[in-house]
Amino acid sequence: MAENEVLDVGNRRHYRHWRAALADPKLTASEVAECLSQDLILRLRSALRGQPLLLILKACGQDRETLQAAITSCKDRTLAKFVENAYAITKSNDVYLIAKKIADLIVDGVADRSSLYAGRYDHHANSVSHEVLERESLAKLEACKPEIVGLLVASLNARPIARARIATKRRHTGKSMVETSLRQAQ
Repeated sequence: MAENEVLDVGNRRHYRHWRAALADPKLTASEVAECLSQDLILRLRSALRGQPLLLILKACGQDRETLQAAITSCKDRTLAKFVENAYAITKSNDVYLIAKKIADLIVDGVADRSSLYAGRYDHHANSVSHEVLERESLAKLEACKPEIVGLLVASLNARPIARARIATKRRHTGKSMVETSLRQAQ
């Protein structure tokens, strides 16, 4: 699989939070599914920041060689193929329809791959908890579909996509470190 593929939930560099949550037996299926949806949004946002999908959409209405050249020039060929498939399915240049169809394809792909990965690598799961996790994951992914569509519409319109905000850790002052260490010593 490509290194920068959005659907690759097994890649060590991507979907780290979800895989860590999946390995933690204390977390509920809903919490694990929430990590999956957040990691998908983060991964998609970073993939779409690199190159707008407008070039691929414009090439879809032209001849096959132009389309293939546009797809090979794209950093993330999986997203380019999603644009091509969505255009072929919808037969429309409407950005919102294309984005909605791409979101459907992405959510279905991530749900399938995450279920397969969880079935192989989730050591504490039985079939019942795996089904619950699968249901929760699909529900959380469906819930984040409007945000995915918004990101895709922005990319298809060649608008800039903001960098993802990562929660910053609280900086410790000298006083807070002393208080923490004294509390732990008692």
